[in-house]
Amino acid sequence: MIKDIYPVRAQFLSGQPVEIAVELVNDAVEFKRVTLSFKVNWLDREVNRTELRDIALAPNEERVVQVNLGEYTADFKGYGVDLEWAADGGGDAPAGSVSTSFDVVSDWRKSTRYGFLSDFHTKDKGDQRDVAWLSKLHINLVQFYDWMYKHDDLVPETNEFTDLMGRELNLDVVSEKVGYCHEYGMKAIAYGAVYAASKAFYEEHKDWALLQSDGEAYDFIDVFKIMNIAAQSPWHDHIIGQYKRAIELVDFDGIHMDTYGFPKSGISAIDGSLVRLEEHFPVLIDHTREALKLNKEDICLIFNNVGNWPVHTVARASEDAVYIEVWKPYERYHHLVQIIQWAKQWGGGKPVILAAYLAPFRLESEAIERAEQGALLMTAAIAAQGGYHLLVGEDGGVLTQAYYADYSTMGNRFIRKLRDYYDFNIRYANLLYDNRLADVSMTHADGDNLEYVFENVEYSTYGEPGKVWTIIRENESFKTISFINLSNNAEDYWNAGKNRPSILEGIKVKVLLDREPRAAFVASPDLDHGRPQPLEFELTRSLRGITLEAVIPALEVWNLLTVEL
Repeated sequence: MIKDIYPVRAQFLSGQPVEIAVELVNDAVEFKRVTLSFKVNWLDREVNRTELRDIALAPNEERVVQVNLGEYTADFKGYGVDLEWAADGGGDAPAGSVSTSFDVVSDWRKSTRYGFLSDFHTKDKGDQRDVAWLSKLHINLVQFYDWMYKHDDLVPETNEFTDLMGRELNLDVVSEKVGYCHEYGMKAIAYGAVYAASKAFYEEHKDWALLQSDGEAYDFIDVFKIMNIAAQSPWHDHIIGQYKRAIELVDFDGIHMDTYGFPKSGISAIDGSLVRLEEHFPVLIDHTREALKLNKEDICLIFNNVGNWPVHTVARASEDAVYIEVWKPYERYHHLVQIIQWAKQWGGGKPVILAAYLAPFRLESEAIERAEQGALLMTAAIAAQGGYHLLVGEDGGVLTQAYYADYSTMGNRFIRKLRDYYDFNIRYANLLYDNRLADVSMTHADGDNLEYVFENVEYSTYGEPGKVWTIIRENESFKTISFINLSNNAEDYWNAGKNRPSILEGIKVKVLLDREPRAAFVASPDLDHGRPQPLEFELTRSLRGITLEAVIPALEVWNLLTVEL
């Protein structure tokens, strides 16, 4: 009788009423009545209960009901919602259960989940399924990829137009999608490359270009010329002016300031001076915010650090998240750890978003399960390190390459599985995305480190293939261990399909404590809708103090063990 359950908004601001939608269906030939019982949890603690009784459904009726779970005041908290339902005549026992999650923040910058849209054809007018699907995945920032007329002239003069890549687009559809995002509590972010200009524009403004050492203008894919972003170049103010027009005319909430990773330096066509782009990107970001906040105070700026460059200068500029497009040589799981940790250090705690495109959905379509397993492992690996992943968009779309308009699509069965993982990440947001949790994987386990001991399992603290990857993070209140199952796989390249891991049982955990535990529990997106399972443990004494000892439930892909002190 329960077809689906989800929050009506991608994210709730502190003090907003939290509403959950439930899609009901009655496939029977007679009237049915159903009672819905909602339980809201923060981690393993119940914080609220709500019940809707005697909802009548006619034969073959489908209906969406909404329940108000009240207002939650929080700076940043993730909650789980577990729904049990019982039909009339079924007694007191529930007939079934489903789950979802939601988060409450004082500011959307506390948690930045990024998705994309790229289809803006006239035929897309009136269709909001793509935005609704992204909302179910709790995506609160949406990049409008290649929505514009030209890279140097973003907003077209006519409603229907053709972009530089030959796609037919409709500005009314773009504006409509922006409105849909706002209805679902999302920020609509306009793609805008910082230095790409059409060849025609370059011919009229050659002195604005960035030149190679041989005096030729930089060229990109034989379509664009690279312009000089330095404040002394007229292009600097020109592109900021284009960003302003996008905010004013289309009601975007911010700009995705894209780069291509090359060039990293060049010669100014104006005066022949050397332009090191890593020095000028932060200036452009700061000047863009100063200009755009005159239109909207709450502006979102995201800058693309291609290949993790130049995070060291850009992360402290006035961008809202540290966004990194991941390419070789960052090709193994442990490289993702390096990227996220460095970004957090340079960014001073800003959210970290990885654009790590999964080519197996395009290249291994005949073995799609390998692509799907790779996506689950990537989702776990990035979230367990406190990072966010730009991967999904449109209606079931998944990114496999840098040109988003050529996205691939996921099957319905896997979409449901991926939703379980995204629900899980929000439900346990306070265990995954709290910057106060320090990663101690390499210093507190293995070798002569006995603070965390794992037995009856081949494990690795840095994501070796064929083993269980143990990611350990802790602060004064919590100790958390993510067990990510890389068994049955002979390599650790993140952008490659993966075999289904072997289900592992009997993994024993020993955790040295400095205080008594309040509770311990295990949760997994692979088990019981991600609900917390109390962990049976015993406390023993050793030469180093009190140790918690337990055996975790069977490990499929990802288990998260939590000890609260």
